[in-house]
Amino acid sequence: MQRRWWVSSVMRGTLGLGTLALGTAVLLAGCQSLPGWESDPLRAEPVVKSVHEPDCEGANCANVNAVYLRFPDSPQLSAELERRLFGLASGLSDSPDGNAIGQATSFDVFADQVFAASRSARRSVPEMPGFEADLKAEVVADHDDLLVIELDGYLYSGGAHGMPLTSYMVIERDTQRVVDLDDMLLPGQRPAYEAALERAHRRWLQTDQASGLSELQWPFTTSDNAAPLNEGLAIKYQVYDLAPYAVGQPTLMIPYAELKGVVKPQYLP
Repeated sequence: MQRRWWVSSVMRGTLGLGTLALGTAVLLAGCQSLPGWESDPLRAEPVVKSVHEPDCEGANCANVNAVYLRFPDSPQLSAELERRLFGLASGLSDSPDGNAIGQATSFDVFADQVFAASRSARRSVPEMPGFEADLKAEVVADHDDLLVIELDGYLYSGGAHGMPLTSYMVIERDTQRVVDLDDMLLPGQRPAYEAALERAHRRWLQTDQASGLSELQWPFTTSDNAAPLNEGLAIKYQVYDLAPYAVGQPTLMIPYAELKGVVKPQYLP
C-alpha cells in the first residue's frame, strides 16, 4: 500500500462510505513516507473506518463512518483527537442506558453507542430509518508553528434531517500542546475579542448567506470555537446558533489587523 499525504479531497470524498461491505474497513497509510516528513513530530496519517450495524439487514440499519488522523510519533495527540472527534455528537441523541451518544474515546465504542440507539429507536418505531454517523478530521492550516485541525461530525437519528457539528483543534508545534481561545487571548482582552467578533457578525449579515435574517429573531452570540487560519481568526458556529438550520454553520472571520493587542503575538502571523 502506498501512502499518500493528507489532502482534503480524500476527506470529502470518503463520507459516503455506507456502501462499503459489511464490517470495518481500515486504511492506515504507512508504507512509504514523503521526503522530509519523517522528521516532523506532528506528521499525520489518515485513518478511514466504516462499519455497518451487525446482525441487521435491510434499509433501516445504522452505519458509522469516520475519516480522521493519527500522529504516529505523538500517541497523546492521537488520543486527544479521537476523544474530541468521538465526543462531537455528545448530547445530540441518547442511547438506551441514558448515556449520550458521543461519550466515547474510540471508534468502536462510538459505533456501538450509535447501533444501540438505532436498535432502540426501531423497537419504538419499526419504520424508523437507520441512524447514520459521519465523522472526519482534516488539517485546515499549518503556519507559524501552529497546526489547525477541523473536526466535523454529522449524526442522523431520525427526523427531518441530521445534525452537523464542527470543532477546531489548535496544536502548538513546539510544545505539542492543544490550545483554546483563552490560551490565545492576552490577559483582560476577552471584551475586545467579543467586540471584534460582533463586528465580524455585522459584516456577515451583509453576505448572501445571511440574506433575509432577522437580528431580533437570530441575535448575535459569542463563541470560543476559534482557529487561527492563514486569512484571519475563524470562528465557526453550529446550526441554530446564528441562523436557521437551512443557513448551515456560519464562519465569522476576524482579520488579524483587528487582533493586535488582543491576541498573543505568537498566534498572529
